[in-house]
Amino acid sequence: MKNLLKLASTLIFKNRPLYVHYGLTHRCNLQCRMCNVYRDASEDEELSIEQIEKVFDILRSLGIVYVSIGGGEPFLRQDLPAIISLLIKKGFMVRLLTNGTLVDEGLIKDIVSSGLKEISVSLDTLDHQKQAYICNRSDTGEKIIRSIDIFSRALSKNRRFLLINTVVSRLNIDELPQLSQFAKSKGYYISFVPVETHGYSEFAFTQDEHQSIDENYDYLMQKKKEGRSSIFNSSIFLEKSRQYLKFGNSHWSCDAGRLYFSLSPKGELSICHKFNQGVSLLKAGTEGILASKEFEHRRQSLIKGCSGCMRPCWAEISLLFRNKASLFEMSKVRFFS
Repeated sequence: MKNLLKLASTLIFKNRPLYVHYGLTHRCNLQCRMCNVYRDASEDEELSIEQIEKVFDILRSLGIVYVSIGGGEPFLRQDLPAIISLLIKKGFMVRLLTNGTLVDEGLIKDIVSSGLKEISVSLDTLDHQKQAYICNRSDTGEKIIRSIDIFSRALSKNRRFLLINTVVSRLNIDELPQLSQFAKSKGYYISFVPVETHGYSEFAFTQDEHQSIDENYDYLMQKKKEGRSSIFNSSIFLEKSRQYLKFGNSHWSCDAGRLYFSLSPKGELSICHKFNQGVSLLKAGTEGILASKEFEHRRQSLIKGCSGCMRPCWAEISLLFRNKASLFEMSKVRFFS
């Protein structure tokens, strides 16, 4: 109830943060071709569970109610079940993001026992050869699909939320209808995330491929219109994603540092993963810094100079709180499906 009241307050006033993405570790067992997070991995800099408790006590006082735990690959942390249990006991809503390749029945049982009800699994294609190419590792496709089945069996159907995250690129654009049908057959929603192609030209679309983007996004938009689809994204997000994939433009009002933050493995809070100017939550006086005029000036300056993105964890939240149609669609997905 407290979380719902905080969400309602944010919806009305839009003046307090509600969401944080916590990169628990940058270590990863994969080296995906469109990702370089693993290059910054340092186990020595990761927070202990005692430090995590201190950091999230501060975040709770700031108004945060929702936490997504990602990486890297969170399952590389042996204390992951204890961390999830700690955050849930403190009243946070928690979603775990995983590549799904390190999952087994016993580990999932421990995770579910910690109280977790929300899981996101990354799957970019149903073609195992393509998935192996994207992840730079063989047999990933089989392992991911197996983990999707394990989570589905392990998490009670009562109030669970299962999601597949798919990065959309020229390698899988024609699979979007098939992937959405696959997700529905498994009891999952699916979120389509436009690829960020800066430095990864092999994933970028040529002008000749724009027709494929339009055809497949037309399909997704139609399914959203029909209702009862497996597609998690809002209609406005899908339309803006289409334009982003074709032209690299993202036209939406970013609320990074206001409604949502990024938390690094070493406990530094920044307005977004793109910026390293983080505020260490292990140091005294953090709350005062975040509430200062200097921080707000810096936040606005960073956003103004940002090249933009279409990451759902950021864009969908801003759209949710600024667009009535998005609010209605997302409410149906989360509370009435």
